[in-house]
Amino acid sequence: MHPLPAPVASQLAAVLADPVGIPLPVFNSLLSALAASVEPSHAHLPLHLFRRRLLPLRRPDAFTLSALTSSLPSAAAALHALALRHADPILANSLLRLYLRPSVPCPGLARRLFDEMPARTASSYNTLISHSPDDVWGLVRRMVADGCAPVSAVLPACTSAHWGRELHCYAVRAGMCGEDDFHVSSGLVSMYCRVGHPDSARTVFNRMERRNVVSWTAMVGGIALITVLSAIEALSGLAEGKQVHAFAVRMMMRAEVSLNNALIDTYAKRGALHYARRIFDDTSWCKDVISWGAMILGYGIHGMGVEAVALFDQMLSSGVKPDSIIGLGVLSACCHAGLVLKGLNTYSSMVNDHGSMSVEPGPSVWGALLDASVKYGNEEIQDLASRSLLRLEQGKPSNLVAVSNLNASSERWNVVEQVILEKGSSGRMGFQCCMCITVSGTRFAVCGGLFFFSDI
Repeated sequence: MHPLPAPVASQLAAVLADPVGIPLPVFNSLLSALAASVEPSHAHLPLHLFRRRLLPLRRPDAFTLSALTSSLPSAAAALHALALRHADPILANSLLRLYLRPSVPCPGLARRLFDEMPARTASSYNTLISHSPDDVWGLVRRMVADGCAPVSAVLPACTSAHWGRELHCYAVRAGMCGEDDFHVSSGLVSMYCRVGHPDSARTVFNRMERRNVVSWTAMVGGIALITVLSAIEALSGLAEGKQVHAFAVRMMMRAEVSLNNALIDTYAKRGALHYARRIFDDTSWCKDVISWGAMILGYGIHGMGVEAVALFDQMLSSGVKPDSIIGLGVLSACCHAGLVLKGLNTYSSMVNDHGSMSVEPGPSVWGALLDASVKYGNEEIQDLASRSLLRLEQGKPSNLVAVSNLNASSERWNVVEQVILEKGSSGRMGFQCCMCITVSGTRFAVCGGLFFFSDI
């Protein structure tokens, strides 16, 4: 066993010598220090002291149980039962964080504890919001009803300009954008940059009566470096992107979500996927749906379908709801990698489970379907796609040419002739000239480069 730090060892000796005479706050401080130890050989000490030296002799308070919950996930249920005697928000918040830890995922128990708490604090809401991306705005409404200010807790999780403006209005009405409140104003600047509204971010920044390093960092990180990265992408410069990344690290901007998203996108488009994934896997910043999408699309454009699908599954298991852009990226990756079944399952999930991509097919979709039906010899689908394409864009000559050529490649001359006779006569196909030729005793008409069978 490794020795304890000298102050902790001194406290432990005092508790062992006189467990009754030591003030309870000192005992609680010792439990917290032992719980924070990363040495595995010290892991048993908090529970040992609690069961043998405190519980038989004294009544623990909420701070005692709060210190224990941070180090004893396996004893969560027992501590919860003991904590029912204490209607204390500090203890309840500690249990809430314990139930939501990745090592002990109990979201159902966490939500039940939250709903049954006699008094919920801003810390209670902040904890649950950070682990409930699908119910953020429902929690925000409850937070306001309980008299808690939601802005600071929700801004880092906000990925919508609409909800961002709602939070901004609430902050202004509540007087939270005053002279000395750097935190809220800086959070608004960062949020507007993240959702793609740099002008709004600049407006908030310019209206701040006083600015500190946090404010400037949010503004520089949100706009300037992202603009530089966009220019670097246009120049295909990987080395320059690394320089911006290094500058961001030196400026302590590793937690800036919008900047990290731009770096992931830059590295991915330049083919440096290992650098992009290193930023993505960094746990020092809070990823949003744009972060997941940038990494998934990066895998997709480089044909790494297996990696894209695995990351998509990881995103779903972490509770992040995909949007149509991410769905399109996964489908593109599946197409490049030949993962047909996975692509179909992903599309079905996006439509039925997540309400995305359920749109009417347009000309590009029917055109792709027409090309595929010709390739695989499916005449029924070929007819359906042809009719739909011509119906959606009747006056577009390129569609008429595509339908005629694809049917001609399948030797469906009757369809080609029908298309030309029905549409070509109206002048929509813009034929310059027509001529007849004979091939192996069969006559064909050639109109504007299109072949079709002729009985003339």
